[in-house]
Amino acid sequence: MAPVEADGLGVQAISEIIDDIYRCVLDRGHWLSVLERLTPIAGCCAASLNVHELASHAPELLVEFGTQPEASRTYLETYGAINPLIDATLLYTAEGEVRTLYDTVDLPEYHCSRFYREWVAPQGWGDWMGCLLVRRTTSIAMLSLARLERDGPYHGSQVARMKLFMPHIQRATMLGRLFEHSAAERAGMATLVDRIRVAAFLVEPSGRIAFANRLGEALLTDGAILRASQRMLAALEPSVQKLLSAALSGDSTAPQMTLVETRDGKRVLSILPPSDESGGYGVVMVASPEAELPLPGPMLAQAYGLTMAEIRVLTALLKRHALGRIAADLGVTQRTVKAHLQKLFDKTGTRRQSDLIAEVLSLAPPMRVF
Repeated sequence: MAPVEADGLGVQAISEIIDDIYRCVLDRGHWLSVLERLTPIAGCCAASLNVHELASHAPELLVEFGTQPEASRTYLETYGAINPLIDATLLYTAEGEVRTLYDTVDLPEYHCSRFYREWVAPQGWGDWMGCLLVRRTTSIAMLSLARLERDGPYHGSQVARMKLFMPHIQRATMLGRLFEHSAAERAGMATLVDRIRVAAFLVEPSGRIAFANRLGEALLTDGAILRASQRMLAALEPSVQKLLSAALSGDSTAPQMTLVETRDGKRVLSILPPSDESGGYGVVMVASPEAELPLPGPMLAQAYGLTMAEIRVLTALLKRHALGRIAADLGVTQRTVKAHLQKLFDKTGTRRQSDLIAEVLSLAPPMRVF
């Protein structure tokens, strides 16, 4: 199909940009040039191709243009985990859809959020345009375009231009396997395990540790749950060791999980048996119980008719956050948080926070790591 003219952008210019996008299939390094070229066309000041892991909340900025290095650093370290636009994209955006800030979030609520006050506003950013390129069980990948506050909202013509290019960007990222194999996966399973934000081990079927991340090594030093002799991983409790040996030996292909009592409280031991996807290694993780809680997804929100504000409160409760911290992160009063909580009780037919969490966990689908 021949390109069509879009609001002053000639057919020849459109064709050249589309050709430029497809150059990225063979040359991933060319994405930076494409983002730079799209920035004036979209009327934005910064652009990025990024991935957000839903379980760990860890963002990965694969390609960026126009963002200051310090802002990128703080986003990766702090603000990516509390970005309300990710929640909105997850819940309400279809794969391939282009949306702006003003049709994605409640603007006054967004302006009260810690994310906006501490990270967006200091950069002078206003409207945002994004396209959900890939949706997976455990992550979303998208193109994000930030616009200066002084330039006002995106014009309809600018959105139309990006809608013209989005199918090509989506196809090029898939053909180039940009999101299918993230930086961590390309570097190997050891690098992937190193990025997990709990104690994690890459283990051979024999029980020998092939790799342990920093938190995993600290756990072995502590010696409260697992130990290693000659780099052979073993559990202190016989029942846990039996489960560990059976899972690693291939007796079961299903992930295994058990609670372990320690002097610091309960910990969740999770074991992913060796598989082709993990390169023949098993993955063993030890985390606090709240780290294993799934996030509420689109189906859950739809089933109960939850609003974005209610979803954000529910997500924070699943992370065991106190009402005071939830209020601070959302930029609202505790009274407002309590009002959202009461709405959650009403909509789910529960009366206490423990019952609410139990109800959500009984319906939320399990999340896969690989």
